[in-house]
Amino acid sequence: MWVLVINGLVYVTLGIVTGRFRRKLFPIYPRDVVHDVGAALTGKLSHDDISVYNSVQKLLYVGVIAAGIVVVLSGLAIWKPVQLQELTALFGGYDFARYVHFAAMAAIVGFLVVHVILALLVPKTIKAIVVGK
Repeated sequence: MWVLVINGLVYVTLGIVTGRFRRKLFPIYPRDVVHDVGAALTGKLSHDDISVYNSVQKLLYVGVIAAGIVVVLSGLAIWKPVQLQELTALFGGYDFARYVHFAAMAAIVGFLVVHVILALLVPKTIKAIVVGK
């Protein structure tokens, strides 16, 4: 857990300080998300420039960052429910915090599975993942 917390803090801090999040992940418009989902389902989603995220990618990356934050906070709530009573109460109590924690973990695993499958479907992304750029 602490490796996730430290790594997450560094990642989010650098993403905000360098402006990477603002450049890469925002803005997200619902109309664009719907359009990109339709294009993906019909096989017409462009992959010309893999350095530019489409709206679905932006939404999923923001979502997995949020899920990471929720998983850490809900994990703390179920790890130390007495010492962190306010946090546990924020999640609706110990039992509900467990459900939230499980749902956030499932969202992260789902993201990873979809991410790997889609990376394999667009082969030029594999090179970028391995060597950068």
